[in-house]
Amino acid sequence: MLQRKIFLDYTGPVDQKVIDHLLKNLKSTKEYASLDKTSGKRVYAILVECLENISKHTLKDNSDKQIRQPFIKVEECDDTIAINAGNPIPLVKRDVLIRRLDKVNGMEHNDLQLLHEKILNQETRMSDNGAGAGLGFIFMKLKSRNRIDYSLTEINDDQLFFELKISVKKYTMRKLVIDPTVNSPKVIFDPENNRFEISGESRPPDVASFYLEILKWFDDYTLYLNRSQEMKDPVVFNFDFEYFNSSSAKYILDFCKQIGDVRSKGMNLSIKWHYDKDDLDMMQVGQEMSKIAKFPFEFASKEID
Repeated sequence: MLQRKIFLDYTGPVDQKVIDHLLKNLKSTKEYASLDKTSGKRVYAILVECLENISKHTLKDNSDKQIRQPFIKVEECDDTIAINAGNPIPLVKRDVLIRRLDKVNGMEHNDLQLLHEKILNQETRMSDNGAGAGLGFIFMKLKSRNRIDYSLTEINDDQLFFELKISVKKYTMRKLVIDPTVNSPKVIFDPENNRFEISGESRPPDVASFYLEILKWFDDYTLYLNRSQEMKDPVVFNFDFEYFNSSSAKYILDFCKQIGDVRSKGMNLSIKWHYDKDDLDMMQVGQEMSKIAKFPFEFASKEID
């Protein structure tokens, strides 16, 4: 049976005071606090767009006619957070909304990013009722990486009820895979399958560029670990070098220090240093790095093929 968590469920008028109140309450909920930081920021950003759109574009009805009240709801089901929002709008806006939403939904992520940048770089000021509304839909789809489902229901001859639903999948850490070459090592960092290894020969022509990608990935992985509620399994980084030059050594040591810093904060990370049984130099280099990084490596000798 699916387990649902309600983050926010509100029906009624929306103005800046209400927006501030709802966002403050959202941040104080245990459901929102349980999200990893990336997912939380994505949900928050989309929610702000939805609330501001409701505030700006809801039909202001001055007659005695009863119209449906705006609403917004945020709930989690398994690994997805769904944002559902609706508000009454003038009937004349229907065609414009359909065109904008269908265009946004029909674009790939990279093309949508380019369009987003193009609109932001336009020198002319965007009005609330013009390009700005389209920009909001682009922003929401970029943040969620999912299509925006919507419906338009006629209330009477003048009014529509516009409803949208967009979901955010909980953030998962990307893996890093670099194929080996004659002068650079194989890298497989796969958090989903708990596989972390770097192996082979390391003397890449641009050593800084090669290892900075690894160091940047580990920075992201550290943030991911901090966001996660628990580490299900120990994480072991396997180093299995045949050879590395002095330029590589500096970056390999920096990487070991990064791992050591995270380990010192209570995370169950370790390094397993592999070496050929008769290659005592490689073993000694590992021992030296272990000493400088200030935590013990596990050493594993292997038979030479």
